[in-house]
Amino acid sequence: MKKARDLHLLLKTIRRSSTTTTPKMDPSDRYCFSPILRWNPEVENYFIKAYGADHFSIISKALTRPSSYSCVRVNTLKSTSDAVIEKLLEIIKEKGFDGDCHGKEGSGTNENVGSPLEESLKNGPIVKCQIPGLEYVLFVKGTGPHMIDYGYVPGAPPKEVIVSRKCAEAVLRGAQVFVPGVMACSAHVEKGDTVAVSAAIEQRNPNGGWAIGITRGTVLQGLQTDPYYFERNGLYIGQGTATMSRAGLFRASKGIAVDMNNRVFRLPSFYDVLEGEIFLQNLPSIVTAHALDPQKGERILDMCAAPGGKTTAIAILMKDEGELVALDRSHNKVQDIQKLAAEMSLTCITTYKLDVLKAIRQRNEADDINTNQSSNSLWFHEEKASSSTAEGFNLDKTCEDNVSNAIENGGTYVSKADIRKAKRRMRNGPGRNQCVGGRVENSKGFYPDSFDRVLLDAPCSALGLRPRLFVGEVTIDSLKKHATYQRRMFDQAVKLVRPGGVIVYSTCTINPGENEALVRYALDTYKFLSLASQNPRIGGPGLVGSFESPNGRTEEWLRPGEEEFVQRFDPSSSLDTIGFFIAKFSVGSKDV
Repeated sequence: MKKARDLHLLLKTIRRSSTTTTPKMDPSDRYCFSPILRWNPEVENYFIKAYGADHFSIISKALTRPSSYSCVRVNTLKSTSDAVIEKLLEIIKEKGFDGDCHGKEGSGTNENVGSPLEESLKNGPIVKCQIPGLEYVLFVKGTGPHMIDYGYVPGAPPKEVIVSRKCAEAVLRGAQVFVPGVMACSAHVEKGDTVAVSAAIEQRNPNGGWAIGITRGTVLQGLQTDPYYFERNGLYIGQGTATMSRAGLFRASKGIAVDMNNRVFRLPSFYDVLEGEIFLQNLPSIVTAHALDPQKGERILDMCAAPGGKTTAIAILMKDEGELVALDRSHNKVQDIQKLAAEMSLTCITTYKLDVLKAIRQRNEADDINTNQSSNSLWFHEEKASSSTAEGFNLDKTCEDNVSNAIENGGTYVSKADIRKAKRRMRNGPGRNQCVGGRVENSKGFYPDSFDRVLLDAPCSALGLRPRLFVGEVTIDSLKKHATYQRRMFDQAVKLVRPGGVIVYSTCTINPGENEALVRYALDTYKFLSLASQNPRIGGPGLVGSFESPNGRTEEWLRPGEEEFVQRFDPSSSLDTIGFFIAKFSVGSKDV
Protein backbone atom coordinates (compact mmCIF):
# COMPACT_ATOMS: atom_id res chain seq x y z
CA MET A 1 0.00 0.00 0.00
CA LYS A 2 2.93 2.34 0.72
CA LYS A 3 4.19 1.83 -2.84
CA ALA A 4 0.71 2.59 -4.18
CA ARG A 5 0.60 5.81 -2.15
CA ASP A 6 4.05 6.69 -3.47
CA LEU A 7 2.80 6.23 -7.04
CA HIS A 8 -0.10 8.58 -6.36
CA LEU A 9 2.35 11.16 -5.02
CA LEU A 10 4.67 10.66 -7.99
CA LEU A 11 1.92 11.18 -10.56
CA LYS A 12 0.51 14.08 -8.58
CA THR A 13 3.93 15.73 -8.74
CA ILE A 14 4.14 15.07 -12.49
CA ARG A 15 0.71 16.62 -12.88
CA ARG A 16 1.67 19.67 -10.81
CA SER A 17 4.99 20.18 -12.59
CA SER A 18 3.23 19.95 -15.96
CA THR A 19 1.23 23.13 -15.33
CA THR A 20 3.21 26.18 -16.37
CA THR A 21 2.57 29.83 -15.64
CA THR A 22 2.37 32.01 -18.72
CA PRO A 23 1.43 35.64 -19.32
CA LYS A 24 -2.23 36.40 -19.60
CA MET A 25 -3.55 36.06 -23.13
CA ASP A 26 -5.62 38.59 -25.04
CA PRO A 27 -8.79 39.80 -23.33
CA SER A 28 -11.09 37.72 -25.48
CA ASP A 29 -12.43 34.64 -23.71
CA ARG A 30 -13.05 33.12 -27.10
CA TYR A 31 -9.50 32.07 -27.91
CA CYS A 32 -8.88 29.62 -25.08
CA PHE A 33 -9.48 26.00 -24.11
CA SER A 34 -12.28 25.64 -21.58
CA PRO A 35 -14.65 22.93 -22.90
CA ILE A 36 -17.78 21.87 -21.06
CA LEU A 37 -19.28 18.41 -21.53
CA ARG A 38 -23.01 18.62 -22.29
CA TRP A 39 -24.65 15.49 -20.91
CA ASN A 40 -28.09 14.13 -21.59
CA PRO A 41 -30.12 15.29 -18.53
CA GLU A 42 -31.16 11.73 -17.56
CA VAL A 43 -27.57 10.49 -17.83
CA GLU A 44 -26.28 13.45 -15.84
CA ASN A 45 -28.84 12.80 -13.08
CA TYR A 46 -27.80 9.13 -12.98
CA PHE A 47 -24.12 9.97 -12.57
CA ILE A 48 -24.83 12.67 -9.99
CA LYS A 49 -26.63 10.08 -7.86
CA ALA A 50 -23.65 7.75 -8.24
CA TYR A 51 -20.86 10.24 -7.54
CA GLY A 52 -22.46 13.34 -6.04
CA ALA A 53 -22.88 16.62 -7.93
CA ASP A 54 -19.52 18.15 -6.99
CA HIS A 55 -17.48 15.03 -7.68
CA PHE A 56 -19.19 14.40 -11.01
CA SER A 57 -18.51 17.99 -12.06
CA ILE A 58 -14.81 17.42 -11.36
CA ILE A 59 -14.85 14.12 -13.28
CA SER A 60 -16.52 15.81 -16.28
CA LYS A 61 -13.83 18.49 -16.36
CA ALA A 62 -11.04 15.91 -16.09
CA LEU A 63 -12.50 13.95 -19.01
CA THR A 64 -12.04 16.95 -21.34
CA ARG A 65 -8.28 16.98 -20.76
CA PRO A 66 -5.55 14.45 -21.53
CA SER A 67 -3.40 12.93 -18.81
CA SER A 68 -0.34 15.00 -17.96
CA TYR A 69 1.98 12.14 -18.94
CA SER A 70 2.32 9.33 -21.43
CA CYS A 71 2.59 5.79 -20.10
CA VAL A 72 5.06 3.54 -21.93
CA ARG A 73 5.30 -0.24 -21.48
CA VAL A 74 8.69 -1.75 -22.22
CA ASN A 75 8.89 -5.13 -23.95
CA THR A 76 11.16 -6.82 -21.43
CA LEU A 77 11.73 -9.76 -23.78
CA LYS A 78 13.60 -7.44 -26.15
CA SER A 79 14.91 -4.55 -24.09
CA THR A 80 15.25 -3.03 -20.62
CA SER A 81 13.78 0.07 -19.00
CA ASP A 82 17.18 1.75 -18.74
CA ALA A 83 17.97 1.11 -22.39
CA VAL A 84 14.59 2.45 -23.50
CA ILE A 85 14.92 5.56 -21.32
CA GLU A 86 18.24 6.32 -22.95
CA LYS A 87 16.78 5.94 -26.45
CA LEU A 88 13.66 7.98 -25.68
CA LEU A 89 15.69 10.82 -24.20
CA GLU A 90 17.71 10.95 -27.39
CA ILE A 91 14.53 10.97 -29.49
CA ILE A 92 13.05 13.78 -27.38
CA LYS A 93 16.25 15.75 -27.85
CA GLU A 94 16.28 15.19 -31.62
CA LYS A 95 12.62 16.18 -31.98
CA GLY A 96 13.29 19.40 -30.10
CA PHE A 97 10.69 19.09 -27.40
CA ASP A 98 12.17 22.42 -26.23
CA GLY A 99 12.47 21.36 -22.62
CA ASP A 100 8.74 21.56 -21.98
CA CYS A 101 8.75 18.02 -20.65
CA HIS A 102 10.84 19.20 -17.70
CA GLY A 103 8.07 21.59 -16.84
CA LYS A 104 8.19 24.59 -14.59
CA GLU A 105 7.06 23.98 -11.04
CA GLY A 106 3.65 25.38 -10.33
CA SER A 107 2.79 27.40 -7.27
CA GLY A 108 1.61 25.88 -4.02
CA THR A 109 2.97 23.35 -1.60
CA ASN A 110 4.69 20.31 -3.08
CA GLU A 111 3.88 17.24 -1.01
CA ASN A 112 6.96 15.42 -2.34
CA VAL A 113 9.62 18.02 -1.59
CA GLY A 114 12.74 16.29 -0.30
CA SER A 115 11.39 12.79 -0.94
CA PRO A 116 13.11 10.18 -3.15
CA LEU A 117 10.23 10.59 -5.61
CA GLU A 118 10.87 14.32 -5.87
CA GLU A 119 14.56 13.64 -6.45
CA SER A 120 13.75 11.15 -9.22
CA LEU A 121 11.64 13.78 -10.99
CA LYS A 122 14.68 16.04 -11.17
CA ASN A 123 16.60 13.41 -13.13
CA GLY A 124 14.74 14.06 -16.35
CA PRO A 125 11.40 13.90 -18.14
CA ILE A 126 11.10 10.10 -17.96
CA VAL A 127 10.39 8.34 -14.67
CA LYS A 128 10.21 4.64 -13.82
CA CYS A 129 7.10 3.36 -12.08
CA GLN A 130 7.83 2.66 -8.39
CA ILE A 131 5.34 -0.18 -7.88
CA PRO A 132 7.02 -3.62 -7.47
CA GLY A 133 6.55 -5.60 -10.67
CA LEU A 134 5.82 -2.48 -12.73
CA GLU A 135 9.37 -1.20 -13.04
CA TYR A 136 9.17 -1.77 -16.79
CA VAL A 137 6.48 0.94 -17.00
CA LEU A 138 7.74 4.45 -17.77
CA PHE A 139 6.03 7.81 -17.32
CA VAL A 140 6.93 10.49 -19.85
CA LYS A 141 5.98 13.92 -18.55
CA GLY A 142 4.18 16.52 -20.59
CA THR A 143 2.98 20.04 -19.88
CA GLY A 144 -0.26 21.98 -19.96
CA PRO A 145 -2.69 23.52 -20.12
CA HIS A 146 -0.84 26.40 -21.79
CA MET A 147 -2.46 29.75 -22.52
CA ILE A 148 -1.70 30.70 -26.12
CA ASP A 149 -1.61 34.15 -27.68
CA TYR A 150 -3.42 33.66 -30.99
CA GLY A 151 -2.66 37.21 -32.11
CA TYR A 152 -6.24 38.40 -31.80
CA VAL A 153 -6.79 42.03 -32.72
CA PRO A 154 -10.32 43.52 -32.73
CA GLY A 155 -11.45 43.67 -36.33
CA ALA A 156 -8.57 41.47 -37.51
CA PRO A 157 -9.15 37.91 -36.24
CA PRO A 158 -6.38 35.32 -36.77
CA LYS A 159 -6.48 32.88 -39.69
CA GLU A 160 -8.24 29.72 -38.59
CA VAL A 161 -8.69 26.05 -39.34
CA ILE A 162 -11.67 24.15 -37.93
CA VAL A 163 -11.15 20.43 -37.33
CA SER A 164 -13.58 17.66 -36.47
CA ARG A 165 -14.09 16.73 -32.85
CA LYS A 166 -12.28 13.38 -33.21
CA CYS A 167 -9.34 15.12 -34.85
CA ALA A 168 -9.23 17.65 -32.00
CA GLU A 169 -9.21 14.88 -29.39
CA ALA A 170 -6.28 13.24 -31.18
CA VAL A 171 -4.40 16.56 -31.32
CA LEU A 172 -4.87 16.99 -27.57
CA ARG A 173 -3.19 13.59 -27.17
CA GLY A 174 -0.20 14.72 -29.21
CA ALA A 175 -1.15 14.02 -32.85
CA GLN A 176 -0.81 16.40 -35.79
CA VAL A 177 -3.77 17.75 -37.79
CA PHE A 178 -4.19 15.47 -40.80
CA VAL A 179 -6.04 16.40 -43.97
CA PRO A 180 -9.20 14.27 -43.41
CA GLY A 181 -9.82 16.04 -40.10
CA VAL A 182 -10.00 19.55 -41.59
CA MET A 183 -13.56 20.84 -41.94
CA ALA A 184 -13.20 24.56 -42.75
CA CYS A 185 -10.47 27.13 -43.27
CA SER A 186 -10.04 30.89 -43.53
CA ALA A 187 -9.70 32.44 -46.97
CA HIS A 188 -6.23 33.11 -48.36
CA VAL A 189 -4.39 30.62 -46.14
CA GLU A 190 -1.07 29.78 -47.78
CA LYS A 191 1.62 27.24 -47.01
CA GLY A 192 3.66 28.44 -44.03
CA ASP A 193 0.91 30.62 -42.54
CA THR A 194 0.27 30.49 -38.80
CA VAL A 195 -3.28 29.35 -38.07
CA ALA A 196 -5.40 28.98 -34.95
CA VAL A 197 -6.98 25.53 -34.67
CA SER A 198 -10.42 25.07 -33.12
CA ALA A 199 -12.81 22.14 -32.79
CA ALA A 200 -16.32 21.76 -34.19
CA ILE A 201 -18.44 19.70 -31.80
CA GLU A 202 -21.52 17.79 -32.91
CA GLN A 203 -24.80 19.64 -32.49
CA ARG A 204 -28.38 18.42 -32.39
CA ASN A 205 -29.95 18.48 -35.86
CA PRO A 206 -33.66 18.83 -36.74
CA ASN A 207 -34.01 15.05 -37.11
CA GLY A 208 -33.02 14.52 -33.50
CA GLY A 209 -29.56 13.16 -34.30
CA TRP A 210 -26.13 14.65 -33.81
CA ALA A 211 -23.81 15.92 -36.53
CA ILE A 212 -21.22 18.55 -37.43
CA GLY A 213 -23.27 20.93 -39.53
CA ILE A 214 -20.37 22.18 -41.61
CA THR A 215 -19.86 21.48 -45.29
CA ARG A 216 -16.23 20.46 -45.73
CA GLY A 217 -14.35 23.25 -47.47
CA THR A 218 -16.38 26.09 -45.98
CA VAL A 219 -14.61 29.47 -46.10
CA LEU A 220 -14.21 31.24 -42.75
CA GLN A 221 -14.43 35.04 -42.68
CA GLY A 222 -13.72 35.55 -38.98
CA LEU A 223 -17.23 36.93 -38.55
CA GLN A 224 -20.09 35.93 -36.29
CA THR A 225 -21.83 34.53 -39.37
CA ASP A 226 -19.16 31.80 -39.62
CA PRO A 227 -20.32 28.23 -38.88
CA TYR A 228 -20.33 27.39 -35.17
CA TYR A 229 -18.86 30.80 -34.36
CA PHE A 230 -20.23 30.96 -30.83
CA GLU A 231 -20.16 27.19 -30.28
CA ARG A 232 -16.38 27.26 -30.79
CA ASN A 233 -15.80 29.66 -27.91
CA GLY A 234 -13.33 28.00 -25.56
CA LEU A 235 -12.54 25.21 -28.02
CA TYR A 236 -9.20 26.41 -29.38
CA ILE A 237 -6.66 23.59 -29.05
CA GLY A 238 -3.51 25.33 -30.27
CA GLN A 239 -1.67 27.03 -33.05
CA GLY A 240 0.24 25.59 -35.97
CA THR A 241 1.76 26.13 -39.39
CA ALA A 242 -0.20 25.25 -42.50
CA THR A 243 1.74 22.74 -44.58
CA MET A 244 -0.23 23.53 -47.73
CA SER A 245 -2.48 26.23 -49.12
CA ARG A 246 -6.20 26.36 -48.50
CA ALA A 247 -6.83 24.90 -51.95
CA GLY A 248 -4.38 22.08 -51.23
CA LEU A 249 -6.05 21.26 -47.92
CA PHE A 250 -9.24 20.28 -49.66
CA ARG A 251 -7.67 18.72 -52.76
CA ALA A 252 -5.33 16.35 -50.92
CA SER A 253 -6.64 13.06 -49.56
CA LYS A 254 -4.00 12.46 -46.90
CA GLY A 255 -0.97 13.95 -45.16
CA ILE A 256 -0.36 16.51 -42.43
CA ALA A 257 -2.45 19.65 -42.90
CA VAL A 258 -1.24 21.67 -39.92
CA ASP A 259 2.04 21.19 -38.07
CA MET A 260 0.99 21.81 -34.46
CA ASN A 261 3.92 23.66 -32.89
CA ASN A 262 2.11 25.55 -30.15
CA ARG A 263 -0.28 23.31 -28.26
CA VAL A 264 -2.54 23.72 -25.28
CA PHE A 265 -1.23 20.36 -24.02
CA ARG A 266 2.26 19.22 -24.99
CA LEU A 267 3.22 15.56 -24.86
CA PRO A 268 6.14 14.00 -26.74
CA SER A 269 4.90 11.95 -29.69
CA PHE A 270 6.28 8.41 -29.94
CA TYR A 271 4.32 7.34 -33.02
CA ASP A 272 6.28 4.65 -34.91
CA VAL A 273 9.13 4.94 -32.39
CA LEU A 274 11.05 1.89 -31.12
CA GLU A 275 8.53 -0.52 -32.63
CA GLY A 276 8.64 -3.87 -30.86
CA GLU A 277 10.50 -2.41 -27.87
CA ILE A 278 7.77 -0.19 -26.43
CA PHE A 279 4.01 0.13 -26.48
CA LEU A 280 2.05 3.23 -25.41
CA GLN A 281 -0.63 1.98 -23.05
CA ASN A 282 -2.75 3.45 -20.28
CA LEU A 283 -1.65 2.49 -16.78
CA PRO A 284 -4.96 0.76 -15.82
CA SER A 285 -4.69 -1.49 -18.89
CA ILE A 286 -1.24 -2.63 -17.76
CA VAL A 287 -2.59 -3.26 -14.25
CA THR A 288 -5.37 -5.39 -15.80
CA ALA A 289 -2.82 -7.79 -17.29
CA HIS A 290 -1.17 -8.12 -13.86
CA ALA A 291 -4.53 -8.69 -12.17
CA LEU A 292 -5.04 -11.72 -14.43
CA ASP A 293 -1.73 -13.06 -13.03
CA PRO A 294 -0.89 -15.23 -16.09
CA GLN A 295 1.57 -18.08 -15.56
CA LYS A 296 3.95 -19.82 -17.93
CA GLY A 297 2.47 -22.84 -19.66
CA GLU A 298 -1.18 -21.91 -19.07
CA ARG A 299 -3.94 -21.69 -21.67
CA ILE A 300 -5.41 -18.20 -21.53
CA LEU A 301 -8.19 -16.50 -23.48
CA ASP A 302 -8.42 -12.80 -24.33
CA MET A 303 -12.02 -12.54 -25.51
CA CYS A 304 -12.01 -9.04 -27.02
CA ALA A 305 -8.33 -8.67 -27.80
CA ALA A 306 -7.99 -5.90 -30.40
CA PRO A 307 -5.84 -3.90 -30.81
CA GLY A 308 -3.62 -6.27 -28.83
CA GLY A 309 -2.17 -4.12 -26.05
CA LYS A 310 -3.39 -6.28 -23.17
CA THR A 311 -2.80 -9.45 -25.21
CA THR A 312 0.89 -8.69 -25.68
CA ALA A 313 1.21 -7.53 -22.06
CA ILE A 314 -0.15 -10.91 -20.92
CA ALA A 315 2.17 -12.79 -23.30
CA ILE A 316 5.20 -10.98 -21.88
CA LEU A 317 4.13 -11.77 -18.31
CA MET A 318 3.89 -15.43 -19.40
CA LYS A 319 7.47 -15.17 -20.73
CA ASP A 320 5.97 -16.11 -24.10
CA GLU A 321 5.43 -19.69 -22.85
CA GLY A 322 2.00 -21.28 -23.03
CA GLU A 323 -0.99 -20.60 -25.28
CA LEU A 324 -2.72 -17.25 -25.43
CA VAL A 325 -5.82 -17.25 -27.63
CA ALA A 326 -6.84 -13.79 -28.85
CA LEU A 327 -10.27 -13.21 -30.40
CA ASP A 328 -12.00 -10.46 -32.31
CA ARG A 329 -14.91 -10.52 -34.74
CA SER A 330 -13.22 -8.10 -37.17
CA HIS A 331 -10.82 -9.41 -39.82
CA ASN A 332 -8.80 -6.19 -39.83
CA LYS A 333 -8.57 -6.02 -36.05
CA VAL A 334 -7.31 -9.60 -35.88
CA GLN A 335 -4.62 -8.58 -38.35
CA ASP A 336 -3.71 -5.67 -36.06
CA ILE A 337 -3.16 -8.13 -33.21
CA GLN A 338 -1.02 -10.33 -35.45
CA LYS A 339 1.07 -7.34 -36.54
CA LEU A 340 1.69 -6.17 -32.98
CA ALA A 341 2.60 -9.70 -31.81
CA ALA A 342 5.04 -10.01 -34.72
CA GLU A 343 6.62 -6.62 -33.91
CA MET A 344 7.18 -7.77 -30.34
CA SER A 345 8.45 -11.21 -31.45
CA LEU A 346 5.78 -13.02 -29.42
CA THR A 347 5.01 -16.57 -30.51
CA CYS A 348 2.55 -17.84 -27.88
CA ILE A 349 -0.36 -15.79 -29.29
CA THR A 350 -2.90 -17.54 -31.53
CA THR A 351 -5.48 -15.28 -33.16
CA TYR A 352 -8.96 -16.12 -34.42
CA LYS A 353 -11.81 -14.22 -35.99
CA LEU A 354 -14.82 -15.05 -33.84
CA ASP A 355 -17.86 -13.37 -32.34
CA VAL A 356 -17.44 -14.01 -28.61
CA LEU A 357 -21.19 -14.53 -28.22
CA LYS A 358 -20.63 -17.69 -30.30
CA ALA A 359 -17.49 -18.77 -28.46
CA ILE A 360 -18.95 -21.96 -26.92
CA ARG A 361 -18.63 -25.12 -28.94
CA GLN A 362 -20.83 -27.94 -27.76
CA ARG A 363 -19.32 -31.37 -27.11
CA ASN A 364 -21.72 -33.09 -29.51
CA GLU A 365 -20.50 -31.10 -32.53
CA ALA A 366 -18.33 -32.87 -35.08
CA ASP A 367 -14.68 -32.59 -34.22
CA ASP A 368 -12.87 -30.42 -36.72
CA ILE A 369 -9.32 -31.58 -36.07
CA ASN A 370 -9.30 -33.79 -39.16
CA THR A 371 -10.98 -31.05 -41.14
CA ASN A 372 -8.21 -28.67 -40.18
CA GLN A 373 -5.65 -31.29 -41.15
CA SER A 374 -7.14 -31.73 -44.61
CA SER A 375 -7.54 -27.97 -44.96
CA ASN A 376 -3.90 -27.41 -44.05
CA SER A 377 -2.91 -30.15 -46.48
CA LEU A 378 -4.89 -28.44 -49.24
CA TRP A 379 -3.32 -25.09 -48.35
CA PHE A 380 0.21 -26.49 -48.56
CA HIS A 381 -0.44 -28.13 -51.91
CA GLU A 382 -2.24 -25.04 -53.23
CA GLU A 383 0.87 -22.95 -52.61
CA LYS A 384 3.07 -25.61 -54.15
CA ALA A 385 0.83 -26.03 -57.19
CA SER A 386 0.36 -22.28 -57.79
CA SER A 387 4.12 -21.72 -57.66
CA SER A 388 4.62 -24.52 -60.18
CA THR A 389 1.93 -23.56 -62.70
CA ALA A 390 4.52 -22.37 -65.19
CA GLU A 391 6.03 -25.85 -65.20
CA GLY A 392 2.85 -27.29 -66.67
CA PHE A 393 1.23 -28.89 -63.62
CA ASN A 394 -2.35 -30.08 -64.13
CA LEU A 395 -4.04 -28.03 -61.39
CA ASP A 396 -7.35 -29.89 -61.52
CA LYS A 397 -5.64 -33.27 -61.13
CA THR A 398 -3.29 -31.95 -58.43
CA CYS A 399 -6.18 -30.62 -56.37
CA GLU A 400 -8.20 -33.83 -56.69
CA ASP A 401 -5.16 -35.94 -55.75
CA ASN A 402 -4.60 -33.78 -52.67
CA VAL A 403 -8.20 -34.29 -51.52
CA SER A 404 -7.97 -38.04 -52.10
CA ASN A 405 -4.75 -38.22 -50.09
CA ALA A 406 -6.28 -36.20 -47.26
CA ILE A 407 -9.28 -38.56 -47.03
CA GLU A 408 -7.08 -41.66 -47.16
CA ASN A 409 -5.01 -40.25 -44.29
CA GLY A 410 -8.04 -39.95 -42.03
CA GLY A 411 -9.42 -36.59 -43.13
CA THR A 412 -13.13 -35.86 -43.44
CA TYR A 413 -15.15 -35.74 -46.65
CA VAL A 414 -14.55 -32.70 -48.86
CA SER A 415 -17.40 -31.71 -51.17
CA LYS A 416 -17.08 -31.01 -54.90
CA ALA A 417 -17.90 -27.35 -54.18
CA ASP A 418 -14.87 -27.18 -51.87
CA ILE A 419 -12.74 -28.79 -54.57
CA ARG A 420 -13.91 -26.22 -57.15
CA LYS A 421 -13.17 -23.41 -54.68
CA ALA A 422 -9.70 -24.79 -54.09
CA LYS A 423 -9.09 -24.99 -57.86
CA ARG A 424 -10.02 -21.32 -58.26
CA ARG A 425 -7.63 -20.33 -55.49
CA MET A 426 -4.86 -22.36 -57.12
CA ARG A 427 -5.41 -20.61 -60.46
CA ASN A 428 -6.02 -17.06 -59.19
CA GLY A 429 -3.74 -16.91 -56.16
CA PRO A 430 -4.52 -17.10 -52.46
CA GLY A 431 -6.29 -13.74 -52.06
CA ARG A 432 -6.19 -11.30 -49.18
CA ASN A 433 -7.33 -13.66 -46.42
CA GLN A 434 -4.64 -16.23 -47.21
CA CYS A 435 -1.71 -13.97 -48.13
CA VAL A 436 1.46 -14.28 -46.11
CA GLY A 437 1.06 -12.00 -43.08
CA GLY A 438 -2.63 -11.49 -43.83
CA ARG A 439 -4.21 -14.84 -43.12
CA VAL A 440 -6.94 -14.80 -40.48
CA GLU A 441 -8.25 -18.06 -39.12
CA ASN A 442 -11.92 -18.44 -38.31
CA SER A 443 -12.90 -20.47 -35.26
CA LYS A 444 -15.94 -22.63 -34.51
CA GLY A 445 -15.54 -21.85 -30.83
CA PHE A 446 -14.07 -23.64 -27.84
CA TYR A 447 -15.22 -26.37 -25.50
CA PRO A 448 -16.45 -25.40 -22.03
CA ASP A 449 -13.89 -25.37 -19.19
CA SER A 450 -10.99 -25.22 -21.67
CA PHE A 451 -9.08 -22.17 -20.34
CA ASP A 452 -7.13 -21.55 -17.14
CA ARG A 453 -7.75 -17.81 -17.21
CA VAL A 454 -10.06 -15.56 -19.21
CA LEU A 455 -9.79 -11.81 -19.75
CA LEU A 456 -12.96 -10.02 -20.80
CA ASP A 457 -12.01 -6.45 -21.57
CA ALA A 458 -15.53 -5.74 -22.69
CA PRO A 459 -16.68 -3.31 -25.39
CA CYS A 460 -18.30 -0.49 -23.42
CA SER A 461 -19.57 3.07 -23.53
CA ALA A 462 -15.91 4.24 -23.23
CA LEU A 463 -16.92 7.12 -20.96
CA GLY A 464 -13.57 6.95 -19.21
CA LEU A 465 -11.43 7.72 -22.26
CA ARG A 466 -9.85 11.14 -22.35
CA PRO A 467 -9.72 13.71 -23.70
CA ARG A 468 -13.40 13.65 -24.58
CA LEU A 469 -15.19 16.69 -25.96
CA PHE A 470 -18.63 15.27 -26.72
CA VAL A 471 -21.07 13.01 -24.83
CA GLY A 472 -24.40 14.28 -26.16
CA GLU A 473 -25.31 11.03 -27.90
CA VAL A 474 -25.08 8.98 -24.68
CA THR A 475 -28.51 8.05 -23.32
CA ILE A 476 -29.78 5.83 -20.51
CA ASP A 477 -31.00 3.37 -23.13
CA SER A 478 -27.61 3.21 -24.85
CA LEU A 479 -25.93 2.55 -21.49
CA LYS A 480 -28.41 -0.25 -20.76
CA LYS A 481 -27.67 -1.85 -24.14
CA HIS A 482 -23.95 -1.92 -23.34
CA ALA A 483 -24.68 -3.54 -19.98
CA THR A 484 -26.91 -6.20 -21.53
CA TYR A 485 -24.29 -7.06 -24.16
CA GLN A 486 -21.58 -7.29 -21.50
CA ARG A 487 -23.62 -9.73 -19.42
CA ARG A 488 -24.04 -12.00 -22.43
CA MET A 489 -20.29 -11.94 -23.02
CA PHE A 490 -19.62 -12.61 -19.34
CA ASP A 491 -21.90 -15.67 -19.52
CA GLN A 492 -19.63 -17.01 -22.27
CA ALA A 493 -16.52 -16.32 -20.18
CA VAL A 494 -17.95 -18.28 -17.23
CA LYS A 495 -18.57 -21.32 -19.44
CA LEU A 496 -15.11 -21.20 -21.02
CA VAL A 497 -13.03 -20.98 -17.83
CA ARG A 498 -12.27 -24.18 -15.90
CA PRO A 499 -13.11 -24.69 -12.20
CA GLY A 500 -10.23 -23.30 -10.18
CA GLY A 501 -9.54 -20.73 -12.88
CA VAL A 502 -9.76 -16.94 -12.99
CA ILE A 503 -11.88 -14.38 -14.85
CA VAL A 504 -10.84 -10.73 -15.06
CA TYR A 505 -13.45 -8.24 -16.27
CA SER A 506 -12.51 -4.69 -17.23
CA THR A 507 -13.96 -1.63 -18.95
CA CYS A 508 -12.83 1.90 -19.79
CA THR A 509 -16.00 3.61 -18.58
CA ILE A 510 -17.14 5.48 -15.47
CA ASN A 511 -20.65 3.98 -15.78
CA PRO A 512 -21.49 1.86 -12.70
CA GLY A 513 -24.15 0.07 -14.73
CA GLU A 514 -21.36 -1.52 -16.77
CA ASN A 515 -19.04 -2.00 -13.81
CA GLU A 516 -20.39 -2.59 -10.29
CA ALA A 517 -23.77 -3.74 -11.67
CA LEU A 518 -22.00 -6.41 -13.74
CA VAL A 519 -20.19 -7.64 -10.63
CA ARG A 520 -23.51 -7.83 -8.78
CA TYR A 521 -25.02 -9.81 -11.68
CA ALA A 522 -22.06 -12.20 -11.75
CA LEU A 523 -22.07 -12.93 -8.02
CA ASP A 524 -25.85 -13.32 -7.83
CA THR A 525 -26.09 -15.51 -10.95
CA TYR A 526 -23.07 -17.76 -10.47
CA LYS A 527 -22.73 -18.84 -6.86
CA PHE A 528 -19.38 -20.52 -7.58
CA LEU A 529 -17.81 -17.16 -8.39
CA SER A 530 -16.17 -15.01 -5.74
CA LEU A 531 -14.29 -11.72 -5.88
CA ALA A 532 -10.52 -12.13 -5.62
CA SER A 533 -7.87 -9.69 -4.47
CA GLN A 534 -5.75 -7.97 -7.13
CA ASN A 535 -2.07 -7.22 -7.28
CA PRO A 536 -0.96 -4.52 -7.71
CA ARG A 537 -3.78 -2.52 -6.23
CA ILE A 538 -3.46 1.17 -7.05
CA GLY A 539 -7.02 2.05 -8.09
CA GLY A 540 -9.73 3.20 -5.71
CA PRO A 541 -12.67 1.24 -4.27
CA GLY A 542 -15.87 0.48 -6.12
CA LEU A 543 -19.29 2.05 -5.59
CA VAL A 544 -21.54 0.58 -2.91
CA GLY A 545 -25.32 0.86 -3.02
CA SER A 546 -27.90 1.03 -5.79
CA PHE A 547 -29.76 3.35 -8.13
CA GLU A 548 -33.53 3.52 -8.45
CA SER A 549 -34.69 4.92 -11.78
CA PRO A 550 -37.85 7.02 -12.17
CA ASN A 551 -39.68 3.98 -13.56
CA GLY A 552 -39.05 2.06 -10.33
CA ARG A 553 -36.28 -0.17 -11.69
CA THR A 554 -33.46 -0.74 -9.21
CA GLU A 555 -29.86 -1.23 -10.34
CA GLU A 556 -27.85 -3.01 -7.65
CA TRP A 557 -24.13 -2.23 -7.25
CA LEU A 558 -21.67 -3.57 -4.70
CA ARG A 559 -22.45 -4.55 -1.12
CA PRO A 560 -20.39 -3.41 1.88
CA GLY A 561 -17.09 -5.29 2.00
CA GLU A 562 -16.94 -5.94 -1.75
CA GLU A 563 -15.73 -2.48 -2.77
CA GLU A 564 -12.10 -3.14 -1.78
CA PHE A 565 -11.82 -6.17 -4.09
CA VAL A 566 -12.35 -4.17 -7.29
CA GLN A 567 -10.28 -1.32 -8.70
CA ARG A 568 -11.96 1.84 -9.95
CA PHE A 569 -9.70 4.40 -11.64
CA ASP A 570 -11.14 7.90 -11.31
CA PRO A 571 -9.94 10.30 -14.07
CA SER A 572 -10.03 13.17 -11.56
CA SER A 573 -7.78 11.42 -9.00
CA SER A 574 -4.09 12.10 -8.45
CA LEU A 575 -3.22 9.11 -10.63
CA ASP A 576 -4.48 11.18 -13.58
CA THR A 577 -5.43 8.11 -15.63
CA ILE A 578 -8.38 7.35 -17.86
CA GLY A 579 -11.58 6.19 -16.17
CA PHE A 580 -11.31 2.42 -15.77
CA PHE A 581 -12.68 -0.53 -13.82
CA ILE A 582 -11.22 -3.97 -12.97
CA ALA A 583 -12.89 -6.92 -11.22
CA LYS A 584 -11.27 -10.31 -10.65
CA PHE A 585 -13.24 -13.50 -10.00
CA SER A 586 -12.09 -16.85 -8.66
CA VAL A 587 -13.98 -19.80 -10.14
CA GLY A 588 -15.00 -22.54 -7.73
CA SER A 589 -16.58 -25.90 -8.44
CA LYS A 590 -19.32 -25.50 -11.03
CA ASP A 591 -21.23 -28.41 -9.50
CA VAL A 592 -22.37 -26.09 -6.71
